[in-house]
Amino acid sequence: MKSSEHPVLYRGSVKNIRVVTPPRKASPGRYLFEFTDDYSVFDYGKMPDVIRGKGCAIAMLSAYLFEQLEQAAAWKRLFRRREAWQGTGGGELRERLRRSPAGRNVVARGLRTHYLGLVDEQGRCRTLDGLEAPAHRLLVKAVPVIAPRPIPLEGRLIWDYSPFSPGVAQYLIPLENVFRFGVPQGSSLLDRLSKNPAYGKQIGLDIHPKEGEWLSRPVLEFFSKLEPMDRHLSPETALNFSGLTGEAFSVLRDLSLLVAVFLRDLFRSRGMDLWDGKFEFIKVRDEILLADSITPDELRLTRGGVPLSKEPLRQYYRRRDPEFVRVLGEIKEEGTASHGSIRNEVRRRLGRPPVRLDPAFRKSVERMYQALTSCITGSRFVGGSMDLEAVVGRLADA
Repeated sequence: MKSSEHPVLYRGSVKNIRVVTPPRKASPGRYLFEFTDDYSVFDYGKMPDVIRGKGCAIAMLSAYLFEQLEQAAAWKRLFRRREAWQGTGGGELRERLRRSPAGRNVVARGLRTHYLGLVDEQGRCRTLDGLEAPAHRLLVKAVPVIAPRPIPLEGRLIWDYSPFSPGVAQYLIPLENVFRFGVPQGSSLLDRLSKNPAYGKQIGLDIHPKEGEWLSRPVLEFFSKLEPMDRHLSPETALNFSGLTGEAFSVLRDLSLLVAVFLRDLFRSRGMDLWDGKFEFIKVRDEILLADSITPDELRLTRGGVPLSKEPLRQYYRRRDPEFVRVLGEIKEEGTASHGSIRNEVRRRLGRPPVRLDPAFRKSVERMYQALTSCITGSRFVGGSMDLEAVVGRLADA
């Protein structure tokens, strides 16, 4: 399964997607996710530098997490371990999820995902344990991506989601499902609570949290997935955009919370704290499958208070190129940019691309991705020349 044999469907800022077999009307196909050493922040797209080793590190980490989530025995252990549910609402969430259709299914057969395996340099599909060298490609089940239709309205774009409906056999559900266990530095939840204090009650919070605090229970928010920039959605709007029935949307919500608790427990066992993250799902006939990838680019992790995710890169640009961050924020607020035009508009207003990374900082981020994957997976193929504790020290001083 050589990459060159398969046409490119999509070239993204951090991964390329190749078609192995296209999806049919009612049955999934197969895609290759090729993870690159590129990175993106603030929805800008591909940034000027590369993070060497990142592609292999995040592909192998994502494979490991998919493989863990697919094990029914791991879910049985999670529900038995009451300490894994501390900070989730006094046991009520555990009991509700254990009895829910989503909870019963993961205990019976593990989580259903789109993951099929890692593809090695010889084109063979392998589990992580079966690799003989680093790999940067995932083989996944493929479904059609149905784009919402943009409609101009008074100088802005609004989005028509009418093509999504329960009668469509399979598609990428057009939502980013964002879970939160706390509000670390840079959390957008704090901005929404500041603008609308009543919003906390709407998502189940008893008190207004401060930056750096943990929540008394996890919360779930929804954002648009297939618009040029992520847009916060109310649960009702998310349901109507999703094309799912009310029952299926409840399963989607419960699966998001289940996976969040599972991952938080796994990362805790490696000495890390999981603050928040986002998931994507696909619909395949009557099933909802976890999709995309699970990496530090989708999660916000810390160790000893030091971020181990994309957050150091975000903070770097807030410090070193605040003008870039400001202009990008203005364009998002205006809501006038379409797919592919955000980068061009930022560069037109700035008159330049974003600044490049300092070489020493870039090296620290490279080691972070490699050491993080090595610590979590135990793989001998990644890790660089520093262990995770040394990387934490370097990032803390950056």
